[in-house]
Formats: sequence, C-alpha cells, structure tokens
Amino acid sequence: MSKIINYYNQFDEWGRLEREPIEFQVNWHYIKKYMPRTGYVLDNGAGPGKYSMELAKEGYKVTLTDLTPRLVGIAKDKAKELELEG
Repeated sequence: MSKIINYYNQFDEWGRLEREPIEFQVNWHYIKKYMPRTGYVLDNGAGPGKYSMELAKEGYKVTLTDLTPRLVGIAKDKAKELELEG
C-alpha cells in the first residue's frame, strides 16, 4: 500500500487538471450528462477532489475517499477554501 501512496504523492493532480483542462472538461461534460440532477455521490479514488468540488457546487452531497492521506488533506483544504464543507 505504501508504494501506491508514495506514487500518488509525487503528483500535483489538481494543478494538472487546471493546466491541461481538456480532460476535466470532457469528463465533466459526461458526468453532467449522465448524473441525476440531485443526489448523493461517492467519489472513490478522488485524489484532491477536483470533480468532487464541482459536484458539490452543483448541489450534490459528496463523500470523497482516496488512499493517499495527502490528497485527502488537499481536498479538505479546497472544500474549506471554496466554502463547500458540510
């Protein structure tokens, strides 16, 4: 497990999705297309939570999980920064 955590600790996933937005935009298009208008979402393997934050902004009740504690910490900080804590 520690090898997996160490691997993902190397990356700035939030920043990557900001710097290279096409992946996020395409995924977000299909997420919105196929999700119900409201509800609960489990974002398992969410990393720093870029998609979770967008879902929360849209009114979904989101639970975020990830194996990497550092990324969960980033997600908590982002939720607080965006006033999405709940």
